Amino acid sequence: MNKLFKSMVIATVVLPLSISTVYAKQGGKGGRSHGMPLQNMLQQVDLTEQQKVDLRSIMQSYRTANQGSKGAFHANRMAILQADEFDAQQAGSLIDAQDALRKSKKLKKMQMMYEVYHSLTSEQQGKMDLLFGLHQQRMLNQNGNQGKGNRGRMGMMNNQ
Repeated sequence: MNKLFKSMVIATVVLPLSISTVYAKQGGKGGRSHGMPLQNMLQQVDLTEQQKVDLRSIMQSYRTANQGSKGAFHANRMAILQADEFDAQQAGSLIDAQDALRKSKKLKKMQMMYEVYHSLTSEQQGKMDLLFGLHQQRMLNQNGNQGKGNRGRMGMMNNQ
């Protein structure tokens, strides 16, 4: 009876802990690199302490510059949806503003990546080039495997 109790304790305590440890070692994402792949790549490059400080500063300024207008967009969209009649001109203006904001954010992100890349030594840039290439290849393989089934959030509605 004592052996059975020990086996149950091991099964209920040790097994989940070992599984969660493996999951945590993979970044908590099942082995995938979501979020900011640039940060994950930079962790693989040997950065000096000064470079780490400089890169944190660059990335923080980017984050600060890109915070903001989600609440305003949502409020404007809800005003259009809740109106008695649909205003196509107002909806088009909102979409145009959102597209302009998206373009501006992409431009700032590219500028940030440029600053990060050019703050590295030539050897580090070479390693980043390799990592960017590997990331691009993984993304192409991942997108190629999804096929027609990936239509975004509204895809299921299109299939009905």
